[in-house]
Amino acid sequence: MDPENQTLILKDGRTFGYAEYGVSTGSPVFHFHGSGSSRLEKPASENILIRLDIRFISVDRPGHGLSDYQPERRLMDWPKDIMQLADHLGLEKFYVSGHSAGGPYALACAHELPGRIIAGAAISSVAPMSRPRAYDGMPILNQILARSARKLPWLTHLARKITRGMILQDVEKASKQLMASLPDSDKETLYKPEHIENMVHSIQEGFRQGSDGVAHDDILVNNEWGFELTSIKPRIDIWHGELDVNVPIHAAYYLHEQIPNNRLFDLQDMGHFFILNCWEDVLSELIDPFHN
Repeated sequence: MDPENQTLILKDGRTFGYAEYGVSTGSPVFHFHGSGSSRLEKPASENILIRLDIRFISVDRPGHGLSDYQPERRLMDWPKDIMQLADHLGLEKFYVSGHSAGGPYALACAHELPGRIIAGAAISSVAPMSRPRAYDGMPILNQILARSARKLPWLTHLARKITRGMILQDVEKASKQLMASLPDSDKETLYKPEHIENMVHSIQEGFRQGSDGVAHDDILVNNEWGFELTSIKPRIDIWHGELDVNVPIHAAYYLHEQIPNNRLFDLQDMGHFFILNCWEDVLSELIDPFHN
C-alpha cells in the first residue's frame, strides 16, 4: 500500500483520496488543504511528525487529486465524509486542521462532530464572507475571485480553468505571477527549495482532474457555510500572520470573536504561508494534552 496515494469508496460510491504521513500509531490529525491544493500538502520534514508522534492524514476534497468530483455538494457534507474515513481507519477521536480555504472544513467538522474531535486548528483561514468589510485589504484579483464566487459563479469556473492551464504548462511563470502581490515574508518562505517543490506538486495534483472541483470549493467557502461559529464546542486554535494579504488578519479576529473556545496566535511579520515554517509549533500546540 502506498501511504501517499490511498483511496476509500464511500457509501454513495464516490472515491475519496487521502495520504498518511508520520507515525501510524500516533495522535491522528486530519488535515484539509488550501485552495487548489491536495493531499500532498504536509510538513516538508517528516521528522516533525515523528518527533511529535503524529499520524498526519491529509485528505483530497471532491474534485481534487484522487477524490471524485461531487457536483451538488455542500460544505456541510464534508464532516460526513470525514466520519466515514475515520471509521474506516478505526479512529474514534481525532484532531483536525485546515489551511486557508481548508479552514472552514475543519470548523464544519468541529461543529458537526463534537463528540469525536478533540481540538482543531484554523490556519490562515478564511472567515464567512457575509461579515461586514470582509474584502478589506485583499488584492484586487483576490477580491474579484471572492466576489464572483458569491455573485457570478461562471466567472469563478473560468478563472480556475485559466489557472489550471497556467499551473500545468509553465509552473515557474505561474508561480511568479501568483506570488507577485505577496509580502516578502511569503516569497522568502515559498522560494525555499523544499517548500516550492512540495507546493507545486500539491497544486498540480489538486488540478489533476480539471478545475471544476477547485471552482466549486471557491464558491462554497465564499457563500454561507450552513452553521454558526458560535455553536462550535471543541477548542479551536486560530493561527494567522499579520501580513497576510490573501486572507487579511481581520478574518482571524472575526473567528476569535465568534468561536466560544479558541486561542488566537497572531503572528507578526508573517504572511499567508507561514505554516511552511511553523508546522511544528502549530501541531505541538494542537495536540498538547494540557490544553484539551
